[in-house]
Amino acid sequence: MMTNAAIKTNEWVERARALAPVVEQWRDAGEQERHMPRPLFEALRDTGVFKMSVPKAVGGAEVEEETVVQVIEELARQDGSVGWNVMIASGAAIVASYLPAATLREVYRDGPHTVIAGANLPQGTAIPVPGGFRLTGRWTFASGCHQADWMAGSSVVTVQGTPRLRPDGRPDIRTFFLPVGQCEILDTWHTAGLRGTGSHDWQVTDVFVPEECSFSVLRDGPSEPGALSARDFTAYAGPRVAAVALGIARDAIDAFTALAMTKTPVLATSTLATQHTTHERVGRAEALLRSGRAFLYETVRALPYHPTYSEALNDDLRARIRLASAHAAQSAAEAVDLMCNAAGTTAIYASSRLERCFRDVHVAIQHAVVAPSNIEMVGQYCLGLGLQARR
Repeated sequence: MMTNAAIKTNEWVERARALAPVVEQWRDAGEQERHMPRPLFEALRDTGVFKMSVPKAVGGAEVEEETVVQVIEELARQDGSVGWNVMIASGAAIVASYLPAATLREVYRDGPHTVIAGANLPQGTAIPVPGGFRLTGRWTFASGCHQADWMAGSSVVTVQGTPRLRPDGRPDIRTFFLPVGQCEILDTWHTAGLRGTGSHDWQVTDVFVPEECSFSVLRDGPSEPGALSARDFTAYAGPRVAAVALGIARDAIDAFTALAMTKTPVLATSTLATQHTTHERVGRAEALLRSGRAFLYETVRALPYHPTYSEALNDDLRARIRLASAHAAQSAAEAVDLMCNAAGTTAIYASSRLERCFRDVHVAIQHAVVAPSNIEMVGQYCLGLGLQARR
């Protein structure tokens, strides 16, 4: 029998695997409460996974990217929502590294397990005032906001109702960090899948944010140089989002394999495991998952790993990141679909593990960094038309 051998395993991945009984215990509660239950969060925190991408300057681990992706994949295999929350928190830690050094230390004053939630898309307005900005806005998809200590949101700097322009003519967009107590969490996360992520909207109205609690999205560099500093969002977000989809797909294949050994379909005389159509579907699902996973990890290992991370990314590598991430995520979703179709009516019930895999993976692949449009953009690049942003 084939097994899902890890490409590379280490202590961090083993820590994630050891969490399986705790994740299983709280899996349904997270789905019902629409956010991560506190005991589960504390178990994750105690393993150190929330500090994987936190700068070493404030006590973080700055774990290499391949390991981070593996940990996210393993946790998503246990529960897609758990993998997603750890993925978002690890990305937010990288964003925080661009804060001024003193502010970064303030954000992590309670230790490297501090969790940051928020959104990168500029969905608010910031009016300059002495010492900082008056911030107003509403942001979506604040995954993990229930366990967050800080919120981060990007906004356009506005003067007299008009966006302030940078010297290069582009709008001045800044990312702002606020203590979660200053923010209002809105109960909006009623979704088809990834219900346990607590990805609610949040808002602030005319809140003062000191200058030092923000940075320019287009200009500033990390305050504390470290290996994980990145300026290319897709470069680190794409593989991490794809890892969630891969973990969910592995869960779906494993769940179906167990089902196939015992279920005899209506009008059939033997179990699913003996059916030729089942054999073809399982084989195809394994091929989709393994090929997408291999391409993704091959690309992740090629990423530069030093303080000038984004400066060392040429367009060839940027294109590979986009393609590998989108291909892995889309392949994972196809694998889940194959398993749900093979399971028949069993997969339509909420009591089925496959039912949740189906819902979760199809929400995960809606993320912009793994959307099919990335594959189109890389095809355009391969034809000599340049690597452009999403149209």
